Amino acid sequence: MAEILELPIGSLVLRMRNFQYIDPEVTGEGKKGMSHVAKMDKQIFEEFQHNWGDLGAQAEEIVGLALFDGTPDKGAKPISSLTNRNQVNRERHFFRASVFASYENKCCITGLTIPTLLVASHIKPYSKCRTSSDRTDPHNGLLLNTLHDKAFDQGLITVTKDYTIRVSQKIKDYANDEFTKSCLADLEGQKIILPRNFMPSAECLEYHNDEIFRR
Repeated sequence: MAEILELPIGSLVLRMRNFQYIDPEVTGEGKKGMSHVAKMDKQIFEEFQHNWGDLGAQAEEIVGLALFDGTPDKGAKPISSLTNRNQVNRERHFFRASVFASYENKCCITGLTIPTLLVASHIKPYSKCRTSSDRTDPHNGLLLNTLHDKAFDQGLITVTKDYTIRVSQKIKDYANDEFTKSCLADLEGQKIILPRNFMPSAECLEYHNDEIFRR
């Protein structure tokens, strides 16, 4: 990165620490950097803080690689080698990469770590998000295994503002087998595993509670 930006490595590290210092979500030992942060650093942080889609797109353009091409296991490809570079794909791949990193590749309900069984799930549904920033904001994401992602999407479970899981009565009515009871009904009142960064948005959780959850 230092080579691409033509900056000394020390200068780049200091700038990253300045962004940490500005970020209101970073606390404790992570709060490093200079207290008198450069005006330019503040402007850059404020520009992209709620504009995740453009941040991802510009990052790809600067390095000339498809960082969010959906196949990270095969390595980032040159942008010119991809046939489908539309905005929707960039948004989805950036959102997925951000949520997976934030939750350290673990389901926030079970702790499951098998990548093929994990889904970066939108709290406020993708179809209801009106802007690129809303669709790509990792604060609007939970990392769930496929079963609980489906249950969450269908409103059979939800997460409240204090990160407590609630279970729909529709699940409880069918909890007459051990699997349904242990994997779904017994989730009532449990807390989710919180992410390292990008805490779930209270506004998005309220939306899911009010509009999606099937009480």
